[in-house]
Amino acid sequence: MQNLYYLIALLCFGGCAAQYVLAPDGEYDYRVPVGRGDAQAGFETLFTSTVKVVWTPQYANVFYTHNMRDDRGFSRHLPLTDKNSPTGYRLARDGIRETVDSYSKVGTALVVTRRTSTNRYDAAIALTNAHVVTAPDTIRYFMRDARGIETKVLERISIKISTSLHVVNRNGESISAKIVRLDPEVDLALLKLNIPNPMRDPSPFSRRLGKTSDLQWGNFVYIAGHPKNKMRLTAGTVSLDEDKDRFFVDAPIRAGYSGGPVVAVRDGLPNFELVGLCRGATTETFRLLVPNRKLNEGATLSPDLLGHISVEEREVVEPGLGIIVGIEAVKRFLLDSREPLREIGVNIKTDAAMRMWGF
Repeated sequence: MQNLYYLIALLCFGGCAAQYVLAPDGEYDYRVPVGRGDAQAGFETLFTSTVKVVWTPQYANVFYTHNMRDDRGFSRHLPLTDKNSPTGYRLARDGIRETVDSYSKVGTALVVTRRTSTNRYDAAIALTNAHVVTAPDTIRYFMRDARGIETKVLERISIKISTSLHVVNRNGESISAKIVRLDPEVDLALLKLNIPNPMRDPSPFSRRLGKTSDLQWGNFVYIAGHPKNKMRLTAGTVSLDEDKDRFFVDAPIRAGYSGGPVVAVRDGLPNFELVGLCRGATTETFRLLVPNRKLNEGATLSPDLLGHISVEEREVVEPGLGIIVGIEAVKRFLLDSREPLREIGVNIKTDAAMRMWGF
């Protein structure tokens, strides 16, 4: 009897240590315990197909500081009109200041094909979000009145004068890129990469293509991206939407995940299937009071300096809910891109790496 107790205990402890595996049912999994071996190899292939996108626009800026007093020297909430002023309103002395600056937008792209060449460069095609590689050509900022309502008084104009684009593979190697096609409506873009030989990464995505229509509430998905310029993997549960071309994921999505591949698992790891591209996180708009630009840090406040306080709107990302472009919408975008792709030598119906797309 004592030996029987030992046997039962051994079986119990052995069962607790083993990985819990559900019987295959042909559906996407709801909860996926990460295993070893093939599972880790699956993540490695995902990472080698994913690159960081860095797009940098440069702007020429003109700032206008207006005279906020009337002819008798009294303070005003808005400046007097002036037909000779470039803004149509009276400027302060030395009220025009010009600068040039730039900033970088960081996102993620998924490589879908790569054509090897005996020349110096291999040509590759990658998918990302349109908003990662676009920004307005001209941006105007207008003064707001005491109630926070935008007026017609121009405070700043920024004009885009140049852009640069490159991607970075998982080894930190930089690769030049250019935009092949944009579709702001579905928020997708195609990039052509010029990969120096004999650079190994990135390689085309080689896992199966999934179906957004097969996803159900609560399915578990993984998302790869580059928050804070580092390759990261996050995961969450699916929420469906009335719009069949998108769904939501309860995951800590931050800037840098945009354009990242979203994969579901069908009947256990490493059975990855591409089900979409991350579009980004939901945002919330705040209004901030911005003091007069002549107000230096530590300056003594005066009615003249406080008389010109503007209100600026800022969007803040709400981590926790990711918006995903469904794979069917991605397929339609690729199909609609067949002509610009053909112009650069890629035939989506005969390209070996793109057979998985089923064109």
